[in-house]
Amino acid sequence: MAKKKPAKPIKDKELVLDIQDYLKYKNERDYILFVTGISTGYRAGDLVKLKVRDIKSALSNGYFEILEGKKVNTKKIRKENIKPREVKIVSNLYSILKNYIKDKKDYEYVFESRKGRNKYISVSHVSRILREAGEAFGLTNISAHSMRKTYAYSIYIESDHDIIAVKEMLRYRSPEITKRYLGLDREVYDKYSDRLNDLIR
Repeated sequence: MAKKKPAKPIKDKELVLDIQDYLKYKNERDYILFVTGISTGYRAGDLVKLKVRDIKSALSNGYFEILEGKKVNTKKIRKENIKPREVKIVSNLYSILKNYIKDKKDYEYVFESRKGRNKYISVSHVSRILREAGEAFGLTNISAHSMRKTYAYSIYIESDHDIIAVKEMLRYRSPEITKRYLGLDREVYDKYSDRLNDLIR
């Protein structure tokens, strides 16, 4: 069986904006989820579980604070893998979220499923939505996790390639893990390989 390719970040800012527009016209919920994901770097599995009261609290504080849980091989989330991460709500996101929840009840899920009231959208469905959006603009290997990777890659570029800043903002253990996560080593190695073209006539 072929190994599943990892999700890619959306590196081109224009494509990020195009996907936002695409989602905005198709479904407001999906657009809100996407902009929240790319501007906070939270895992889709954590984002979909947010309720309106969580958003209100975050807007009041000016920061999101989510206990991030990463699934391990046992398919269970262990306590030592859960850690709070605080992220500033940027002004554009603040306005978008405030407007989006204004008529919603505190107990409602922000990203509600159409399968029934008080159910949130699944991560697999988020991946399907983003894969379709990516394909509309010629992108491959786009999934729910691409939101987090897009956030990380944007920080990497905006910080003038400061991998330590990305590591700290994602709460990763080492710069090496962070580089692998972003696929930076592979990017560099591929460039080196491309230069071998000069050896061939």
